[in-house]
Amino acid sequence: MSWKDILVIVSEVEVDEPAIALGEVLAGQCGDWHVAAAFLTPVPDEPLAYEPTVVGGVWAELLGRARQEAEVERKKVEARLARSAKKAELRAAEALSRDLGRVAAVHARYADVAIMTRPSEGSGVELREEIIEGVLFHSGRPALIAPPNWKGTSIGKRVVVAWDASREATRALSEADDLLEIAEAVTVVTVDAKPKMFGHGDQPGSNIAGHLNRRGLPAEVRNVDSMGRSASLAILEEAQKLNADLIVMGGYAHSRLRELVFGGATRELLRSTTVPLLMAH
Repeated sequence: MSWKDILVIVSEVEVDEPAIALGEVLAGQCGDWHVAAAFLTPVPDEPLAYEPTVVGGVWAELLGRARQEAEVERKKVEARLARSAKKAELRAAEALSRDLGRVAAVHARYADVAIMTRPSEGSGVELREEIIEGVLFHSGRPALIAPPNWKGTSIGKRVVVAWDASREATRALSEADDLLEIAEAVTVVTVDAKPKMFGHGDQPGSNIAGHLNRRGLPAEVRNVDSMGRSASLAILEEAQKLNADLIVMGGYAHSRLRELVFGGATRELLRSTTVPLLMAH
């Protein structure tokens, strides 16, 4: 494998246990890998509802409290990493919440893959999505998302490729090359795909499956009818039927008022996946 450098992005040790565990499994599968954890702390904005003469003092108090709480959590993360069979380097960074995604992207640039826990209710969904968004759209590296409560023992043995013949899907598949090396089964899944000259071709999914076959990979195609379901739900249900341990999917976004926001299928699968999800843009 050419991947040699794993980054796990964490902010709460209990919530981010799936990402840490996934990093450990990945490193264990692939031998001599370097593993690092980036502990990210959001710091408060300067308060605006006070007189200028007291803003500095109030903000200093808020900042001090945030740093104290973060230090308690950082020590928990450090203790968790110390129990790992794979020695991991711990890095720390802080930034305003709106900047934390860009900070995460900078750290991710110096790794082959960045692993994060899937956002779920009660764990700062918006901030976690912003961090994933930062990595996905600004780092140039793939994002590997661990579902909450993930306790798998392997990844990349049974792979589902969510295929729509787009540039993003092609990029995600390319980023998955290292994991596909150990795949025992690769299933190309299309949803409501139609033959199209500038997309799927005459037989949706067959061209990319043929490409994977020529590389010696055991790829087959499943063309799925959504039957009223969203594309992301159809993909997830197919992955569950196949007992897949990885979904590979392109990450989509569009620009609105200077803000990158996830496309619908990306956001929905990101919020609901029960299978590790590798995304690239």
